[in-house]
Amino acid sequence: MKTLVRETYQIIKLNGRNLLLFEALYRLLTGILYLRLVNAGLKFSLDRAGYTYLTAGNVWDFLLKPWTLAVFVLLAAAGLLLIMIEIGGLLTVYSGAAYSLRLSVFEIGAGALQTAFTQLVRKNFGIFAVGLAHLLLMDSLFLYRILAQIRPVNFLLQEAGQLPWMPAALGAAVCVLLLAVVPTAFLFHSCLIEQKSFRDGRHRSMELLKGRLGKTLFRMAACLAACAAAAAVVYGICVFLAAALTVVFVERDLQLAFLMQTADRIEAAVLILASIAVPVLYFAVLTVQYYQYSSRQAGAAKRWDFFYTRSRLVSGRNGLALLCVAGAAAAFCLFDTAYNGNLITKSVAAQTRITAHRGSSASAPENTMAALQAAVEEMADRAEIDVQESADGALVLCHDETLRRVAGISRKVSELTLEQLRQLDVGSWFSQEFAGEGIPTLEEAMEFAKGRIDLNIEIKNMGDGSSLPERVAKLVEEFEMGEQCVITSTNLNYLRRIKEVSPQIRTGYILSAAYGNYYSDEAVDAVSIRSSFVNRRLLDAVHQEGKTVYAWTVNSRVELERLRMLDVDDIITDDPVYAREILYREEVTETVLEYLRLLFSRR
Repeated sequence: MKTLVRETYQIIKLNGRNLLLFEALYRLLTGILYLRLVNAGLKFSLDRAGYTYLTAGNVWDFLLKPWTLAVFVLLAAAGLLLIMIEIGGLLTVYSGAAYSLRLSVFEIGAGALQTAFTQLVRKNFGIFAVGLAHLLLMDSLFLYRILAQIRPVNFLLQEAGQLPWMPAALGAAVCVLLLAVVPTAFLFHSCLIEQKSFRDGRHRSMELLKGRLGKTLFRMAACLAACAAAAAVVYGICVFLAAALTVVFVERDLQLAFLMQTADRIEAAVLILASIAVPVLYFAVLTVQYYQYSSRQAGAAKRWDFFYTRSRLVSGRNGLALLCVAGAAAAFCLFDTAYNGNLITKSVAAQTRITAHRGSSASAPENTMAALQAAVEEMADRAEIDVQESADGALVLCHDETLRRVAGISRKVSELTLEQLRQLDVGSWFSQEFAGEGIPTLEEAMEFAKGRIDLNIEIKNMGDGSSLPERVAKLVEEFEMGEQCVITSTNLNYLRRIKEVSPQIRTGYILSAAYGNYYSDEAVDAVSIRSSFVNRRLLDAVHQEGKTVYAWTVNSRVELERLRMLDVDDIITDDPVYAREILYREEVTETVLEYLRLLFSRR
């Protein structure tokens, strides 16, 4: 075992810096681009299936649609190719290490492309499926943590866990995975390095394993356990440091909510780093064992028993150009995702989303820039705002038809011009701290929100003669905020008109009560309803239509906990900090230390 550890360290150390750089760049570029591809495929499949959202209620019907199957096959093929390219890069490094060669990032990349291309030419298609099996074994724990954050998968995992035959099925699946992985432990070395066919490579792998199966399995299990333990230690240290900084620098009423989000982001970062480290170590250990088992010379320790040549598939200049093009494409996709979001992050997230009602209206005067700023600071997922027209046609934020409550004057918003509205003080009624706060326009609100927070834009019912629906829809398109906005209204005809302008814009039908099959209308993507009418039957019915449920306006602990049990899609609340504390913590806690105790006891 000591020899294995020493030689594994040596072959990683020789090209460690460039290897880690290759892995980081490869995962960054391909991960972002592949996520973009998956997002586009998911959108295309949902459109063909007639759904707007992927939910627990419609996931099986969606998966069985012909277009969905076709898209998934293409995505799977692309994913298998990317896996094989990465494995090819790792084996290029480790085979070069046998000859004490220091390889550049471009040489590693060229070797990765050449090995994958060679397997396609030789029609060794089976090796791609084996690569997936090894990935599932390597990253099983990390994949589970990632999949648990996806709403339909999380639902299926919870439901499956309650089935009496699930332990047996899970055991059978593990056995099948092991049967696919164990005999092919050295398949990649046989096919990629010795240039054997898939069939011969599998026989070669089984030949090397004769009499060494138990030892090999123990070493690989120890490797994966070490990676999992290291990831857990890093996560724990980071969370404790984050907790200490939170207590020192974050206001007390925001501490729990801040730490909850921080812990989630730390976990995501650790999962990404672990997913990079695991294949590096996994294939290094396999390669060392391959060398040990296949060496024909007694005591040979410096040369490997296979042939290696530097790959010249991609020249340095062409490689740099290719890297720049891929990097630019990935950077654009990353910026677009971070700034505008995407269907995956916004529609299938496992957690209930929190919407700040009229901005964070418990912390600042409603429908003001201060309320939007507070919603961002309090980490709301979305801010709900109300929009209507002024006398001169400006789109402004205000809930009530008159200004009596927020400005102290008995005039309608539609009776005053934008200039007159800007002169009003709509902050003093809430607190003298906000004296002088004015009425913002929708354009100002959207400019502030873009890239910061999603918006639920409620358009007030101003009669069928109003052009408000079309104007708001066009404004969403002009700001390119289709992924960040949902437009809601109590007027169903408004939603139909919005769909005529832009079918891609998401819409929500606002109801005080729920009667009839109102949610099946094609112009409705979500149902926004009084929380007291939300129950399991309603959720199941709406989800079956591929739509979501927003519950409003929820401020009490009892109602928040009830909706949490139901897994409602979105909760609209005046106090997003309080809602996050109730929804996301697993038990009622009052301090950061209590939350940390619960957090680590549940992991």
